[in-house]
Amino acid sequence: MNPLAEILDRNLEAIVDLSLGHLLRLGLKYGIFRRLASGMPREELLSVIPVSNKAYLGRLIDTYVSLGFVEESDGILKMPGFSYEFNLSAEDAGKLLSDWVQIVEELYKMADYAFISAEHPKILMDFDKGADFWDMRLLMELNRTYRQLAASLLGLEDGMRILDLGCGSVSPVELGETVGPNGKYVGVDFSPGLLSIAKARVRNARMDWVVLREMDIRKLVVKNTYDAVVMSFVLEYLENPGAAVKRAIGTLEPGGKLVIIEPFRDNYPRIAALEFFESLTREFTRFPSSEDIIAAVEESPYDVKVEPVGKSALLVTRLM
Repeated sequence: MNPLAEILDRNLEAIVDLSLGHLLRLGLKYGIFRRLASGMPREELLSVIPVSNKAYLGRLIDTYVSLGFVEESDGILKMPGFSYEFNLSAEDAGKLLSDWVQIVEELYKMADYAFISAEHPKILMDFDKGADFWDMRLLMELNRTYRQLAASLLGLEDGMRILDLGCGSVSPVELGETVGPNGKYVGVDFSPGLLSIAKARVRNARMDWVVLREMDIRKLVVKNTYDAVVMSFVLEYLENPGAAVKRAIGTLEPGGKLVIIEPFRDNYPRIAALEFFESLTREFTRFPSSEDIIAAVEESPYDVKVEPVGKSALLVTRLM
């Protein structure tokens, strides 16, 4: 297996496990499990838990139900009992990165603020108002790992043309560097805040082969074709990720490749724990399943081959 994919997968597993621990921490802090030991109607539980944002509290309860930590029958919630384990082998320990731990901790703090108000000023998950926080996330070693994985799977080199859908603030320089100065990198993102940071980096690096465009990829119009396309951690913000993938395939030259990187929900059984915290971002929908994305690829009108790479990446090749 690709060693970069192994590192990515193991760290995403750990992020999900730590998110689960924080999810349980919230239940203990607000007395949810204590109150559900003998059962309680949902509406009564919502009324007695002392938080202002009842909608977010309801989402927390829904997450517990989806994970099996709470059962619901005829409007009655009850905690049947559960166990929580964090398994770490010596081999896996060598693959774990450290900088994402701080981010997961910050997400927990923001969730706590969200119980006060969904608009609390310390919730920094807006792509523009919280652009600096998102930039900090994108600079993490974990995110550098998935960009290196994308470059490796796509075989990026000087002279290639690459389209990066949902490019953020860091990929334009890191991935752009791999195809320049004789190639072309086109980065698309709908966040002016992140693009502003990216443009400053591109200017400072004098990378005139890098082009950045503010655009919603759901409205992508195919005008040019590319040797490679990247979609990394972007499908979870789309209501119809399969449609976006089909459009992305349409931008490929015959022989071109598309890499999709996501923590696919069918490969991470407890991904709902991380989704609870990521839902602080207004545009977040859910992490897609690899099964659904593969089905969308196979439904495209092009002759394609799709290969899973570990738990978190799909490599699509347009054959004709």
